[in-house]
Amino acid sequence: MRKMNLSLIITVLIISYAICAPFYDPQKTNVVNLNPKNFDTQITQNRSKSVVSFIHFYTKNDGKSNTLKNEIAKMSNEYDGMFKFAALDCSEFKELCNKQDVKEFPTFKIYPPLPAPVFPYEQEINSKTIISSLGRFIDNKTIELNSNNIDNFKNDKPNLPKVYLFTDKVGVPLIYKVLAIQFNGKMDFGVVRSEEKTIVGQFK
Repeated sequence: MRKMNLSLIITVLIISYAICAPFYDPQKTNVVNLNPKNFDTQITQNRSKSVVSFIHFYTKNDGKSNTLKNEIAKMSNEYDGMFKFAALDCSEFKELCNKQDVKEFPTFKIYPPLPAPVFPYEQEINSKTIISSLGRFIDNKTIELNSNNIDNFKNDKPNLPKVYLFTDKVGVPLIYKVLAIQFNGKMDFGVVRSEEKTIVGQFK
């Protein structure tokens, strides 16, 4: 009889844990579990700090979120510090979801830096596509260096460290743009293309 009772208790505890456990485990992912108390600090206020957020609006029985959440959790770990990934349980926080104009589940939205509006994300849930979409909202605070502005870059604001990226590729790497934003006012980030032979030669 005692063994049966113990088995029953263990079963109840396991079921209770499964029901109460957060949809995104904060011990394993960097996905922020949103609620009415932290939405403004985690999302709204960060938009004024050039943070790009990706939010997964879901209900636990919507039929898709359980499958999709693993890819989102993986991205939250790989791109931690570059983008914010968050999730909101709309079966628990219906009013907040209504306020965010969410009517179907799952719904995904991009919250870019202000003053850009919120954008619905309706493409595939995979890392390459999502990161590409989020990257479009990253400001480029790097400076394209050439023979006309290199001296000003080196000598202006002498107390600020200077960072140089020498590259033969087109564009600016996403991580470099993110660093330029995060260290804005603390470091200056420049880009030197391989065609700028004079500058390349100066730095050997």
